[in-house]
Amino acid sequence: MYKKPSTARQIQHVYEKLLDAKLRDKAPAWLKAMQNTPASASLVRDPSYFSTKGQLPFEKTKAAAAGSEAIGQVSRALPVGCVAINHRKRNLKTRSPKPPKIEFPEDSLRREFYKRHPFELLRPRIVMEPNGRTETNWSRLSSGSSQVTGEQVIRYQHYLMEAEGLSKQEAYSKATDEFYKVRAREEMEAKIAAQEAKAYGARPLDKPYSTHQLAMEDREIRKSTQIIQQRQEEQRMRSVTTEKMFAGESA
Repeated sequence: MYKKPSTARQIQHVYEKLLDAKLRDKAPAWLKAMQNTPASASLVRDPSYFSTKGQLPFEKTKAAAAGSEAIGQVSRALPVGCVAINHRKRNLKTRSPKPPKIEFPEDSLRREFYKRHPFELLRPRIVMEPNGRTETNWSRLSSGSSQVTGEQVIRYQHYLMEAEGLSKQEAYSKATDEFYKVRAREEMEAKIAAQEAKAYGARPLDKPYSTHQLAMEDREIRKSTQIIQQRQEEQRMRSVTTEKMFAGESA
């Protein structure tokens, strides 16, 4: 059932009408305050009291049909440049405000790069800049930094597209080609450093305490599994022996 909206905002005008009609003797103390500071209008659109949808008797008459037809003819005969306004309820609904989506040129490049190289997100990164300043020159992939990351590849690709006029695919191929060479050189340097350290007598670092704890836990789990299997086998043998004994006595 429809609930009539509250008339609390209209109490000032209602009471003024009562005073004008001399249905009240004197004005209350709050009336002057409301006249000086009137209540603000409601931002909520009040719904209609009923919805007929063409079901009432007066809407089915020939006059009503002729009127609707005339309205349709007028709307079809609008001059050029005029737009007919549809006042249906579904077109009067207010949309909830949404902030505009902020899209930077590098966002699409970043999504494509990390889609093809997901493991780059797992690499630890050095947040501090080598010279203490934020790098702004992306004419090279590596500008003196000790670490080459996927973000540098994306910036370098964007620079190639803007400065050298390369297409998105050409800039991606050039940037990733240099990136793969840097990664191959880093892996080779790490292997050579490990071989040199081993040749000079260096030993691998001991496993951390957590690794030892996990190894002990796995060993105990394996022992428990063997004990459970043994007990299950013993229980099965007892049940087989009992069945044979009952079978011999019945015979």
